[in-house]
Amino acid sequence: MRNIWNIILISIFTVGLANAQDNLETVEYNELLKLKVDENRFTFGWLDNVFSGIPCFRDYIKSDIQTQLVDPKTDSIIYTSSEPKRNGLIIVPEIIKIDKQNKKFQISGKITGGWESVIPTEFEIYIGHRNDTISHTTLSPNLHGDIYFNDKKVDSTIVIDTVPAFYMSDLQKFEAYRGKEYLQNSKYKEMLFKINGIIDEKSILVFGLSSRYAEIFEIGKLLTE
Repeated sequence: MRNIWNIILISIFTVGLANAQDNLETVEYNELLKLKVDENRFTFGWLDNVFSGIPCFRDYIKSDIQTQLVDPKTDSIIYTSSEPKRNGLIIVPEIIKIDKQNKKFQISGKITGGWESVIPTEFEIYIGHRNDTISHTTLSPNLHGDIYFNDKKVDSTIVIDTVPAFYMSDLQKFEAYRGKEYLQNSKYKEMLFKINGIIDEKSILVFGLSSRYAEIFEIGKLLTE
């Protein structure tokens, strides 16, 4: 009798699991693209500093600040800094699924737009909530020479600009990894990702990498569509 009950319980569990899996709906890539926001605008950083562990994305698009590093011995300019042009990350999804009832979101695919030798752990991939704010750009003295801003020597840390930004909360972090296939004409393998997370109506999905524009998707809207 016990064996019969075990078989019945296993059957019930299997049917329940199958029904739960049936709640996953396929999302077309075009539908995800409709939820893409702030393309080629925000770059990855940290709120306050790296030790905070809170990702913060800043918009330097309208910032045209230049600073000069001068050799005090020769009074010659060592270099002039300015905000460089950046490339943007682009994800190429293979599978996108949503379970609206249980608020589960799945997506896997490739990440392009990084440099070939990038280490997988350098990618910052999050699901979380967006909190809009502003961020101050500061400038500090340099040990290798004198720093000048607006033709004035910088003797202490100063705020030179304020830019739009947002930081993330209620975080779920995910990792990138190398695949089996090599990049075209390269000794490095493709960069892949696989995400399985719980979302709500306010959730966003962000792919970040230093010196690259982030990919940002308002995936929470999938729950109400």
